[in-house]
Amino acid sequence: MTYYVGIDGGGTRTTLAIGDSEGRELLRRTGPAGLVDPRRPTAAAELLVGLIRDAAAAAGLEGPAAGLCAGLAGVGNETEREIVEAALARDGVADRVRVISDGEAALHGALGGEAGILLIAGTGSVAYGRSESGRVERCGGWGMELGDEGSGYQIGLRGLRAALLAADGRRAQTRLLPTMLEVLGLAIPDAIPPWVARSEKSDVALLAVHVIRLAEQGDRSAQEIVTEATLDLGAHVEALVDRLRPWSAPPRVALHGGVARDPIFAPQLVRVLRASPTALRIVESRRDAVGGALDLARKA
Repeated sequence: MTYYVGIDGGGTRTTLAIGDSEGRELLRRTGPAGLVDPRRPTAAAELLVGLIRDAAAAAGLEGPAAGLCAGLAGVGNETEREIVEAALARDGVADRVRVISDGEAALHGALGGEAGILLIAGTGSVAYGRSESGRVERCGGWGMELGDEGSGYQIGLRGLRAALLAADGRRAQTRLLPTMLEVLGLAIPDAIPPWVARSEKSDVALLAVHVIRLAEQGDRSAQEIVTEATLDLGAHVEALVDRLRPWSAPPRVALHGGVARDPIFAPQLVRVLRASPTALRIVESRRDAVGGALDLARKA
């Protein structure tokens, strides 16, 4: 039987889907993070090969897939992308192999390969866009030290910063201080910096929901953080709209990620996008990233 494999490999987990030549999804599996480490990019290929073979065996399929498309985090650099692609091809898991970024796979899944923009705001933030001529570009995604504006990580981090400023008396009192101490199980503000130092990016990002809820309840400091986050994310979209011109129709924008689709945060973000000087159409994603990768595998 002819089959195809699509993969979405992110910093948290890897999702794999097997489909047939008619576009039907036959099986879906998850595994460890598929982030490509530039120090040893072939390690990602080794992980994927194991996942592919296990999934194919579970589906009762023999021989290599006709096509494989792997959307992986950490392949923004062409060198790493080529190394992983070559390693997968050598292992013979598919007749045709294509490696792209996880954002490109998500963009294709969300818009079905058509022109538009995908804005992703979860633990981190990034936007991908496709012009009407097929050119794909990225905006943001520079990581937690230099970027990730409007992400869960930055919202959480700014919530902690505002709490400490209030503790110093350098900022008006805010419910962020007692809330953060309670959520983190800490007794005093002095314990917050050590907590941040030993925490993962995802741990800090989980605090964003508390900042967003306090903003809804009227806390001024939290409202300022949320407002700036929506404006930062809107700037991602505006930049891509400008870079990918011309548009013969209002560009479509799909939203993805826990922050962008949060029931409190999302309406505020949509209001910012609809206030854009360029008319934008906010649309629902057609498929997820692994569905996009599977579609690209069939078209490889």
